[in-house]
Amino acid sequence: MYLIDITGRTMYRMEELYKMRTIDLCSGIGGIRRGFELAGDFENVLSAEIDKYACQTYEHLFGDDARNDVTNDEFRKLVCRTDYDVLLAGFPCQPFSKIGLREGFKDITKGTIFFHIARIIEQTMPKAIFLENVENLVSHDEGRTFRIIINTLENELNYHVIGVKRKTDGTLSYDKSSFIRNTRNFGLPQNRPRVYIVAFSRNYFGEHLKLIPERTPEKSEKVIFKSVRDILDVDVSERFFLSSGLLKTLEEHKARQKRNGNGFGCRIANATEIECPIASTILATGGSGKERNLIYDPINGKKYAGMDVKGKKSPINEKYIRTMTPAEWGRLQGFIGYAFLDENGNEGFSFPENMSNQQKFKQFGNSVSIPLIEEMALFIKKCIVVMTAAFSEDEKRRYEIPGPQLKMCLELQETLKENLRPQTIEKCCRIVSELGVSNEFCAQDISNILGVSQMTAYNFLHRLKQAGCIRREKRGYELENKKNHFAVNV
Repeated sequence: MYLIDITGRTMYRMEELYKMRTIDLCSGIGGIRRGFELAGDFENVLSAEIDKYACQTYEHLFGDDARNDVTNDEFRKLVCRTDYDVLLAGFPCQPFSKIGLREGFKDITKGTIFFHIARIIEQTMPKAIFLENVENLVSHDEGRTFRIIINTLENELNYHVIGVKRKTDGTLSYDKSSFIRNTRNFGLPQNRPRVYIVAFSRNYFGEHLKLIPERTPEKSEKVIFKSVRDILDVDVSERFFLSSGLLKTLEEHKARQKRNGNGFGCRIANATEIECPIASTILATGGSGKERNLIYDPINGKKYAGMDVKGKKSPINEKYIRTMTPAEWGRLQGFIGYAFLDENGNEGFSFPENMSNQQKFKQFGNSVSIPLIEEMALFIKKCIVVMTAAFSEDEKRRYEIPGPQLKMCLELQETLKENLRPQTIEKCCRIVSELGVSNEFCAQDISNILGVSQMTAYNFLHRLKQAGCIRREKRGYELENKKNHFAVNV
């Protein structure tokens, strides 16, 4: 099977494209990870999530322990030791410091999750980045929050963000709508606009970035569920039907809001007068958020109408109105009925035993729409295929060097270019790419890597020590990184 690139040219056989390794930060229950896995050729190697119930579901689904904290220095050091290609993160929207942009991201974003993600990017230099956030991110703090994120990625971390153009004077230009994509355009009946940021490393891809599109996918031809009616459960428990009292309260409140010229989120998601109904955005809350999408369900409702149910202050309503079930929320996000089906069409998604409905609602509401993520992952994969196909032999060798090692090589080149000959610097970079950034080494290692005699290796070590780029340790030498305040220290 051949992979066709964006321009329609056949580039690589799929079996020749190596698996790209991902790390899944602020992972929730793994929706972003699963979308990338469905795209093929992505393999997750490390995850981080602090919500204990989400971690339980994550381990239940993937068999991986995601109990890591991106704000923890030990986790950052673990990432620095992890060989990976693509960073994934669905991070929260948080305000940044009010100091000027010129101060740099370490000062402006300190104390936020993005600060810690940016530090990880700075130290490990992944080939590509995928970030997801709420629609409000682009307008938060009058657009300042989003500007800081884009400026950090473009100007401080040296990434090309899809949708961002650089003017002749160096300033950045972008249309906020370029970053907003809606679930309803990717095969699911849910109105869920979200911000998606895709970026590629200039250090790896350089001038080849001009070969890829300037916009991420805006829709998909794939239809998983056409309307809300397609995601409804056949057999629904009486607990999901509203009491007569609650339904009356909601109707009266909606009428008051309408008279006052205000909107109210309560709506019948599968109203019969709507030809192809879609749901409003499902929220992380398992409480009032459920009333955003009410369901008219006469089939099940007729069984329960007027019935007294424990926990409800009045009998079940006789209009057959209920809230959605967790499984229906799972279908609205593509978890159930799509992302975990096996080759025979059997459902593979489930929650751990004894997970409460409140947690199920929260976890689905906090997660992502998997089919949309899958399209983004396919886009990233195709872009990488197009760019790597145009690589020279030197660029191919560079591409194989893990981020932390390439980062050290680039810093060594900058630090040593006035003191050592280019050939010597190249040899030093070969040592970095072979040994990593933290391993101790001796003359024999240098001899083996460079294919030179022991005496020549000793001379080379002596010159590197004089130049200040290695230091003597108990069992050998280590590379010295003098430039970077966030030096990898593992």
